[in-house]
Amino acid sequence: MGFGKFIFMLGNLFTIQRWNNKPAIIKFTEADNAYTTLLISLALKTKLNMSIEESIQWRLSRVLPKLVLSDVSLELKERVERFSPDVWEKVRRKAFLDLYNVIDKTFIHKLVSDNQTLVDKFADVSTSLLEAKVNGKIFNYEKPIEELEEKLKVIQLENKEELFKVSKIVFALTLNLVSMIRWNRMHRNIKTTVSAHSFVVVVIAYLISTLLDLSKKEKEEVIIRALLHDLPEAFTGDVITPTKKKIPELDNLVSLVEKEMFLDWVSNNPEISDMKKYISFVVNPFDGFLGKIVRYSDYFAALLECSLEIFSGNKEELFKDAFFEFKRNLKSFKILDLSDWIDEIEDIIF
Repeated sequence: MGFGKFIFMLGNLFTIQRWNNKPAIIKFTEADNAYTTLLISLALKTKLNMSIEESIQWRLSRVLPKLVLSDVSLELKERVERFSPDVWEKVRRKAFLDLYNVIDKTFIHKLVSDNQTLVDKFADVSTSLLEAKVNGKIFNYEKPIEELEEKLKVIQLENKEELFKVSKIVFALTLNLVSMIRWNRMHRNIKTTVSAHSFVVVVIAYLISTLLDLSKKEKEEVIIRALLHDLPEAFTGDVITPTKKKIPELDNLVSLVEKEMFLDWVSNNPEISDMKKYISFVVNPFDGFLGKIVRYSDYFAALLECSLEIFSGNKEELFKDAFFEFKRNLKSFKILDLSDWIDEIEDIIF
């Protein structure tokens, strides 16, 4: 059904730069933005006791067309909509027609939804506003900040001041993940951040969960585990596996430190105190049957990163070696046969 090709297309989200018509202190990719928005949605919806699955469905409804279209600046969108309010919707629908040539239309409709909750809209606008404010400290982002603040004002939610505090707390943490480049010892043609990688893990995990027809409760847990699986790196930095394995007890010690630092973050920010209930997902995201789905989604996201380097002409042998190592690992995934997915990607890159 083209799932391998679809996952390979997700690599476009690593290279689509937001605010690309402006200078920036921090360059946010579409994948960075999607991850941050989802994590803010999780924090807000945990506080309000709401489901997170709708958040990923709505996010995918906005992100997937960009696999075909790339991105369009906020200013251009706003001005074009004055002349034709429905033009972007028409463009989006045409982009989906291209995606239907990759994955069956019926299945894509299981992944996406146009039903945006007010909380998800708040998270979406908050993320864009906070991105603009970061870069607005040095460069002129006055106009987009003004427009985004106005958008935030008209969202009809109670206690918006407190909810925006939650957004700021989560955004400040994810900035660390946006700033961390994976495989940072190696030359990269297509750099991927920890946050961007995490978003792709969420998408793959949700894709597998949907194919397995898991219950809503199980899907919720898979999404949350995937969102949080690399969050500790925001506190500790990227401690690569070979380093952890140098001394047997180091891996356990790192896990203890990660737990302590996550609990400190929650304790120091009472607005996100409800996030404390996810501690086991933060420390042990790969435990159990549902954790295994996240583990192999993590492997597949890493395989994607290797494939993008190979496809772009990177001659570092490590990426070929790692590709085939991840391929071997993924072949052992008994819950769902991923062989065809890998074969599709191999046909593209070799």
